[in-house]
Amino acid sequence: MEDRQSRLFLALILSMGIWMGVNYFFFPPAPAKKTPEAQETTAGKTSETKKTDSATAPKKEAQISASPVKEISKTQIPTDVKKAFLVTDSYIVEFSSLGGRISKFFVKDYVGPDGHVTQVARKNPETITIDGKSYQAVELSRDNGFDFNFSDSLEEVSDSMWNRIQFSLTEDKTNHTIAFTATSPDKSYQLKKQFRFFPGENYFKLSIALVNLSNEKRAFASQKNVQYLRTFGSLGPYPKDRALTDRDTANFFRFYHLGGSFQDTLDGSSSVGFWSSVGNFFTGSSGSDETFSVKTNKDGGVDFAGTGSRYFIAVADPLDHKPQGIVLDNRPKNETGAVLVYDNILLNPGETYTLDFASYVGIRESEGMAFRNPEFDPNQAKNSPFAGLSADLNKSFNQGITTPFRNGIIWVLKQIYRFTIPNYGWSIILFAILFKLVFYPLNQKQADSMKKMQELSPQLKTINEKYANDQKMRQQKTMELYKKNNVNPVGGCLPMLIQIPIFIALYTAFSDTIDLWNSPFLWVKDLSEPDVVWTSPAIPYFTQTGIGLNLLALLMVGTQIFQTRMTSVSMDPNQKVLLYVMPVMMLYIFWNMPSGVTLYWTFQNILSIGQQWITNHLKKTEEKKKANA
Repeated sequence: MEDRQSRLFLALILSMGIWMGVNYFFFPPAPAKKTPEAQETTAGKTSETKKTDSATAPKKEAQISASPVKEISKTQIPTDVKKAFLVTDSYIVEFSSLGGRISKFFVKDYVGPDGHVTQVARKNPETITIDGKSYQAVELSRDNGFDFNFSDSLEEVSDSMWNRIQFSLTEDKTNHTIAFTATSPDKSYQLKKQFRFFPGENYFKLSIALVNLSNEKRAFASQKNVQYLRTFGSLGPYPKDRALTDRDTANFFRFYHLGGSFQDTLDGSSSVGFWSSVGNFFTGSSGSDETFSVKTNKDGGVDFAGTGSRYFIAVADPLDHKPQGIVLDNRPKNETGAVLVYDNILLNPGETYTLDFASYVGIRESEGMAFRNPEFDPNQAKNSPFAGLSADLNKSFNQGITTPFRNGIIWVLKQIYRFTIPNYGWSIILFAILFKLVFYPLNQKQADSMKKMQELSPQLKTINEKYANDQKMRQQKTMELYKKNNVNPVGGCLPMLIQIPIFIALYTAFSDTIDLWNSPFLWVKDLSEPDVVWTSPAIPYFTQTGIGLNLLALLMVGTQIFQTRMTSVSMDPNQKVLLYVMPVMMLYIFWNMPSGVTLYWTFQNILSIGQQWITNHLKKTEEKKKANA
């Protein structure tokens, strides 16, 4: 997935490449990562496969009825729709008898496993009143609800025929269960759905039962009549007062675990890879219909699939009867979400076929997926209703390879927040100081290296002037000078290199953790967003929303330039230009970053400036003592 983290990592590597190029050092290219193979088709290719399968199918299949369920027109939609509400410690869920579906899904503040309140309704919450009690909550389905209904048409998967059927609705408040039942228009099938919730958990269990009402063996789903089950649509929250921007859409994703491999793509856009798009641009169309991508694996099937946003995920984990594949809708701005593929559901007369799902909806944190009651945890209880839950479900957080660093940073920040100043801005500053102390030996080595380089400045200037027209000799004499004085020109870069994984982890931590969402600090309104202090008027033919002025980013680059001037030495003019290009590149990288990241980096620069000043001052004092001795 070409997400924010990938682009950030690429930008940092390019920036460091320029920096190390100044010091005659280059990074080797990383080897390409191999992923398990899975069958991939497009909608066009899928139809061809169906024709081939139809031609080669055994004759006995002709005795199995595979006629599609009769459609129901939109004009026949019933008006006597019933509603039901269910409230748990974490959720407020609205159900509708029309389609037998979840019509709205709210999440609210709850007490976590550690006994502390997890604040979820942090920004623009809605007030929901149930049975005379009011709650503050955030709606996650974009007001579209979640279907869990079948469709035999990819084009209509977001508007299934079952969505237009009136289901009977049964509510069991004691067991926190909502049940739906409906019959297909041709009276051949009965569809039953049961949503079971658990008051203290962030999970719910869904059972979907298909009953063959006919007197003949029927193929509800086969290779000739594939059924698509839409689970969770595109996730929220999303801005309701304006259209989604590119920066907004970069936070929404869909994911799946297929054939032992985890994959994810941006939601609401094409899943066609970047290099495939480049190839299609130069060679023309790929020759197939890429409206939908169907990815299948007959052996392992789909372990789980879902959708995610910046702070939340919704994932459906089939506990039995694994789907054969996943559908990715490539249409621009689609909200189709996670669609599962079934092609082998056969029912004898009167037979019931049941699909069980464990579903998690909540924050993108491991603590959110933790079970409160050990009796529900399949790792501790054999009779857990969630037996069969995937061991890889935590991969759905989609937080990158620096997840261990990220989780550690979040834990430290929370402890600082709880035991010192209850403000995440000050927590970040205290964390920066703590980080500086931990890496003090390395940082001091960098400061000493910079000081030694400054002492060699006159000699470097002489070499540059003497061999101005002979670059090879100039480089040779420079390296001889470094070697003679035991100076490593790249030694000062080591602390920066070590901090790159930490920086990536900081970026994901400050971008995706719900704790910083809408957290203010001084003039910063939200530490998870850029600190825009002023926005210009719209600029015709350039931007309709104006350009934001981000104060922290400017302060960061100012401290970076000051630090560069403080540690600069005499060098080749071309190298000196490159040295000052670095802060400009950093400004570009940090301009739209969360202000929490920029605050951390700015304060790190201030601490480095102070440490370098102390080192220089102590060095001068020591030299004076030696001169007077």
